[in-house]
Amino acid sequence: MMQSIKKGFNKIGAIILVMTLAACSGGTGNSGTNNDPGSNSATNAPVNVETNTPVESQPPAIDKTAIKGEIKVLSIFGGGAIENFNTMMVEFNKEYPNVKVTHMEQGINDLAALISAGDNPDVIISDGGRFPIGWITDGLIQDMKPLMEKDPEITADMFYEPAYNRGLGVQGQLWQLPYTVDPNFTMIYNQEVLEQYGDTEIPELNSLAEYEDFLKKYWVVENGDQVMTTYSPFEVYGNFNSLITVAYLNGADQSSFYNPETNKVTFNDPKIVESLEWMLRFKRENIDDGRMTKLNESLPANTSRFAAGKSLLEPGVVGAVRDALKVNPDAQLKPMPAESLWMGGHGIHMTTLGKKENEEAGWSLVKWISSSKAAAEIKLKTIASLSGIKDNPYLVEQAETDPVMAVALEILQQAQKVPPFLPVPYEGEFDKKYGEVLSGKLEPKAFLDYMTKYTQALLDELKK
Repeated sequence: MMQSIKKGFNKIGAIILVMTLAACSGGTGNSGTNNDPGSNSATNAPVNVETNTPVESQPPAIDKTAIKGEIKVLSIFGGGAIENFNTMMVEFNKEYPNVKVTHMEQGINDLAALISAGDNPDVIISDGGRFPIGWITDGLIQDMKPLMEKDPEITADMFYEPAYNRGLGVQGQLWQLPYTVDPNFTMIYNQEVLEQYGDTEIPELNSLAEYEDFLKKYWVVENGDQVMTTYSPFEVYGNFNSLITVAYLNGADQSSFYNPETNKVTFNDPKIVESLEWMLRFKRENIDDGRMTKLNESLPANTSRFAAGKSLLEPGVVGAVRDALKVNPDAQLKPMPAESLWMGGHGIHMTTLGKKENEEAGWSLVKWISSSKAAAEIKLKTIASLSGIKDNPYLVEQAETDPVMAVALEILQQAQKVPPFLPVPYEGEFDKKYGEVLSGKLEPKAFLDYMTKYTQALLDELKK
């Protein structure tokens, strides 16, 4: 296997560089006696007196103090995450006192070099759902499904379904468990601006047409000057995130972009084409670059249009929303339109590279950090990140008094989509050609046809 791993280094390195950017309890006593002397011990289990059927006994508790090992963790965040990670490990070691966990200084870009040097990680933290397919084909990460199936402390239904499913392989393998989830996106809006233009609340917006009719009311020009705006559909945390957010509102989902079962990419799906055409048309009809430059230059230094009262709303991740409220504490929050919602975040893997005697310790770490309530609490306290588990008492408690957490929880409960995972480095070409669409050199359909052909060629190359 190691020979196969080494062959894959070049491909893995290229892909990672562009990607570094989800028991019944037993009875308390025997309710009946089987007097058949020929019966075996299995029939002597507790019996439900109402149904006369055996009661399933509770599995024995795991002796966590008996689990020992030394685990190395390699993270997409690199050495900058060590301090907070070590704080989380203090909580982990309260349950698993004999498992030593070391967060490596390097990042996942250094994986190939680390393996060559014999410094192998046992656990990897990467982007949620977006990790190099070479990690699978070259046998770098292991299918955790067998470990999960025999562990009574963790089940798939503990997690938000989209967060769990993003780590599944096409044949049901479990390559990744949720490390964190991002509820994308919260809408932060200015109630005063809303009322200034005749509205009292933001309506439910269930289609691109409804969204357009609402937003364009707030792109206001007076005497040739832009005096009010919203956000631009092209300004949602990067080019690809902007496109998928609008496409999802238009009825697309991750499978509209890529089908992992057939290994076929379809950037030119009609819903995606329609969405990009809508984005471009909205810009051409409402957003003049010259007027926007003049408006932005008129704002106080380091002040956004929203903070200056010149924009009705903008989408934000949790951290950005919290920062916006510091500047404008009267701002209001709600989820973006329901169909547009999706879960980002990060995932955690077990590698095949560590020592076999450390496997139980490695699984204990992955299980604890992805599924335990203690980990959910300490992650929110230390790195302001949300766990992928549904039963999260600490988040519910925070949501009672913190409006940012309240909306984040609402989004997690609503979102059914995740970003498409295309396991090839297409992003650079996407951004390059996307710029040509914005400049008018390339029409949306031609761009998406090109990206379909370009990305499919990369996928086909992986098979060779």
